[in-house]
Amino acid sequence: MKKRYSRYAPYHDLIYQWCMQGVPVSKMADMLTDETGEIFFEQGIYAYISRHKLRRPWVDVYEKRNHCDTCEFCKKYINTNNTEGRICTKSWKTIQPNVVCSPKWCEK
Repeated sequence: MKKRYSRYAPYHDLIYQWCMQGVPVSKMADMLTDETGEIFFEQGIYAYISRHKLRRPWVDVYEKRNHCDTCEFCKKYINTNNTEGRICTKSWKTIQPNVVCSPKWCEK
C-alpha cells in the first residue's frame, strides 16, 4: 500500500519559514497559489500547520481583527448577576467575555 502524503508536504519548509516570519495564513494560500499554479485553501493550510505543530506560541499566524474595546458600537454593561458583559449596538448581539478579538459576524 502506498503511503499518503499531504499536498502541503512538499512545501513544509516554506510554510514553516512563513510561520516563523509571522505571515498570515490567507497570504500563505495566495503565495502558494501564485508559485505553483494550483489552488490552495486557507483551511487546508490551517489544518497542516496544526497537525504538524508548526505554529509556535510566540508566532501568531492567524490574522487578528480589531478588538471590541476600540469599536464605537461595543458597549459594556452589568447584568443581573453583577458580571460585566459587552453588547454590539449595531447588530444587538452579546459578546462573550472570553472573546479577545472581534467576532466573525462583526462588520469591522
